[in-house]
Amino acid sequence: MVESFKETIERESFNKRMMYDCSYLILMRPEDYHHAELRLAGITEGILDEFYEHINERKSQYPRYDPIGSFWDFQYCPAEKGVDNNDIEPGSVQVVSAPTSEKSWMELSSEQIKVSVSSKHSKYSKYDLNPNTFANIDILSKGHFRVKFNKELFATEPSTTSGSNTSVTPKKDKLATIQFVINKQRYSFPMREKQLKITKAVEGLTSTTTLLCINEPSGSLQKEHVMIKYEEAARMFYVALFADAFVNEQKLELSRMGEAPVWHPLKIESTIVCGVFQIDFKAEV
Repeated sequence: MVESFKETIERESFNKRMMYDCSYLILMRPEDYHHAELRLAGITEGILDEFYEHINERKSQYPRYDPIGSFWDFQYCPAEKGVDNNDIEPGSVQVVSAPTSEKSWMELSSEQIKVSVSSKHSKYSKYDLNPNTFANIDILSKGHFRVKFNKELFATEPSTTSGSNTSVTPKKDKLATIQFVINKQRYSFPMREKQLKITKAVEGLTSTTTLLCINEPSGSLQKEHVMIKYEEAARMFYVALFADAFVNEQKLELSRMGEAPVWHPLKIESTIVCGVFQIDFKAEV
């Protein structure tokens, strides 16, 4: 992966602009994937340490080195064959990358690559894992990670000629975090846009920055069940419900499809219970 990253910089960079890919699909033999499964989050952070080290080495040649995307996206998949339809050798990986995450790698994989389907029950829930170790990583699904950029790396260096001492509050990389548990594994989804729709997973729909599709097995979550929005002027979050749910143990008025949503204030830490399925909300701004 590091070699792929370096090759991208050499191939795509020009003038003073450093160009590199931020979204990666890593295909591995199924036995290698299952062996590394519990280590993937830590492996991802180790890979990023090397990415940052190489960026620092090339800063003098390419002083404009800020990324195209707003986060790193890594998706590891067990696969017998690669995109070239050749067998993936044991102990090796095939890396496919893109400048930023536009379309789900899993969706691309289903179109182009025969990917092995792993167990629906994650092994993560069987182990004692330190949550602080993975505080910087959003686990979107099994083997799929999004990682916040190192803000110190991309911060503008302080000017030595400026006569004023102006303090600038750094912008948050996400507005809120949505968490939920499926098959005893906790998932985390970053809310980065000012409006987010939460729906049950259906064929043809994939999660985006404004749509969270959840494959919730109990059937409690309905299509277009919940909407959350952030109003910057008021610095407030609001929720609208299109099917029955309890928000912080209170039943709220429902909105109707095709009509203006009925918005209700949402506390900075809230629970939204749809039947037996619970969504945890935490504001980050």
